[in-house]
Amino acid sequence: MKRYFSSPLISVNKKYIFILLGLYLFFLIINLPANMVVSFLKIPGNIKFSSPSGTIWSGSISKLEISGINLGSVNWKLHPLNLLIGELFVDVSIVNRKQYFKSEVSFSPLGKIEFEETNFKFNLSSLQPLTYGMPFSYAGDISGYFPLSFFHKNNYVGVNGKLSLSNIVMISPQQQSFGDFFIDFRAEKEGATSGKIKDSDGQLSIEGQLSISKKGQFKISAKLAARETNSSLDKVISFLGRKDASGRVLLNSNFKLWH
Repeated sequence: MKRYFSSPLISVNKKYIFILLGLYLFFLIINLPANMVVSFLKIPGNIKFSSPSGTIWSGSISKLEISGINLGSVNWKLHPLNLLIGELFVDVSIVNRKQYFKSEVSFSPLGKIEFEETNFKFNLSSLQPLTYGMPFSYAGDISGYFPLSFFHKNNYVGVNGKLSLSNIVMISPQQQSFGDFFIDFRAEKEGATSGKIKDSDGQLSIEGQLSISKKGQFKISAKLAARETNSSLDKVISFLGRKDASGRVLLNSNFKLWH
């Protein structure tokens, strides 16, 4: 009777062949041209872009427009080794003159989205397409730095960082300056986020708190007052409600950010 024995060397060689083949396909995919990949995607009608270049791994779009808002040029760089553990990790930057958004974004298989070292700055006037037809419009700069933030729909949301609002002005229905403000965000253990609102000694005095629950419920409670009594700003605030003993108007709002 003849006996056949499989060679350990052949078995090991097959493993190496499959590993090399997998790595080859992996790097082949991430080096696909960006314009080729984009052509197969179903893009919503409110999103427009032009001149995609580079690859999935490292590429750019010369102009990105969402709902009539020109966000500017987009650049991304993928970290391919993270894909081997099932995680998508990419450096993203969106620049439009003096406006920008830069972050390191990761997507886990469990649905968690994480933002690291996020910096951004934009002008409220650039958002005018969103307020078209509304009786008011604003101008001013919004900037922020968020070292670490994460999001998992209907599970938890954690925002850590500082949001600054500078030279905020209401243009219509009448021009009114409000000044500068900032909000300090902090992630809570309960899977939510809280924030403290303060002003920088401008025309509008404001102090309050906000919260975002893990289910997307947004709550804000703040006390408003004009630093100059009988000013135009004081009259605007009086329309929001009755003043308390300290001359402040209490503002409360509660609504859903997502479902």
